[in-house]
Amino acid sequence: MRFTICCIVLFLIGCSDSTGPEESGYQVIPPENPQSHQGRIFGINISEGCEGFLAAFDVAQEAGIQVAELILAWDQIETSEGVYEDPWGTLEAISFYGNEDVEVLLTISVINTVKRTVPDYLDGYDYSSPEVTDAFENMIDWVMEQISPDVTIAALAIGNEVDCLLDGAYQWNDYTSFFQQASSWIHQNHPDIPTGVKCTVTGGLFGGETGEIQTINQYSDVVMLNYYPLDSEFRVMDPSVIHQHFNQMADYFPGRKIWMTELGYPSGPNCNSSETMQAEFYHEMFTAWDDHIGVIELVLIDWLHEATPEQVEEWEEYYGLSSPGFVEFLSTLGLRNYDHTDKYAWIQLLEETDVRGWN
Repeated sequence: MRFTICCIVLFLIGCSDSTGPEESGYQVIPPENPQSHQGRIFGINISEGCEGFLAAFDVAQEAGIQVAELILAWDQIETSEGVYEDPWGTLEAISFYGNEDVEVLLTISVINTVKRTVPDYLDGYDYSSPEVTDAFENMIDWVMEQISPDVTIAALAIGNEVDCLLDGAYQWNDYTSFFQQASSWIHQNHPDIPTGVKCTVTGGLFGGETGEIQTINQYSDVVMLNYYPLDSEFRVMDPSVIHQHFNQMADYFPGRKIWMTELGYPSGPNCNSSETMQAEFYHEMFTAWDDHIGVIELVLIDWLHEATPEQVEEWEEYYGLSSPGFVEFLSTLGLRNYDHTDKYAWIQLLEETDVRGWN
C-alpha cells in the first residue's frame, strides 16, 4: 500500500497533553526466548503526528530504528521530458537521516499500486521499450546526484506493489523485462545499491500471482514484500497467522533474503480488530521473525502515528475506495495516536525491541 508521507517536514502543530494508555491496565506480553537483533534491520516509517517530524523521529529512535523509507513517483521527479525536480525538497532533506545514522530504502514508483506513474511523455510505450528504460536510467542518475554522500541507500525499490496493476502475461513479461534491464544498469552504475521490486503478500504472492512474483524476483537482490494480513474486506486475520505466512514466504523463495518493506496491522473495529489485537500482532511478528533469522533480513513497519482525517480522504480519492473497512485500515494503522499518545502496540513493540537489543 502506498502511503506517501513527506518525512522531513520540520514544522510543529499544537496538540493535546492527554496521556497514553499506560494507566489502562494493558499487560505487556513477555517475549519468549527472544533472539539478538544482530544481522537484522528494523525500521518504522515516521508519520509525524501532531508534534511534527523531529518529535516523531525522537520517538522512533526509542525503538532503535535503523532504516526508513522514502517513496517518490517517477512523474513527481521528471515533470516533463528531461526536466527534473526534487519534490518538496525531499531528496536534499534526507541528509538528516545520514547525520542520524539511519539508512534509507529509496522507492521509485514506476507503478504505484493502482497507477502507472511514468511521465506523460512516455505514455503509450511499453515499460521495456528503449524509450522508457533510457529515461529511467537518466532520471535515476539525476536522483543519485541530489542525495548527500552521507546518506546510505539501503536498497532501491523499482516499483511499489506492481502486482496490483499488472494484469496478464504480456504486462508481467513487459515489466519483468524492464525490471531486469533497470536492475542490471543499477548494478553497473551504482554497484553498492541492492535492487528489488515491491509486491504484496496476501493479494499477490498468496493471491494467484505466485509464479509472476517469483519470476520477477530472479532479477532482484532482495525479495521485497508488503504485508498486511487482511481479507478482501480489510478485516484482520488472527495475529498468530504471521507464523504460517512467514513460513510460506520462506518456502516460496528458498535461499533468498526477504525484506518486509511494509508491514502493518490496523486496530479499528470495522477491521474486526482492536488495540489489544494490534499489540498481540507485533508480539507474534517479532517471535516469528526470531524463527526466520537468516531469511527475513528487514522489517519496516507502517507506520508510527495515525494519519489525519484529511490525509485519509486524500488516500480514499487516490485509491478510489471508501468502504468502512478500508477507511479504518488507513485510519488505525499507526503504532501511536496522532496526538502523540501511545497505543498498546507501541508499548508492546518497545518491549520487543528492547529485549532483542535494538534500543
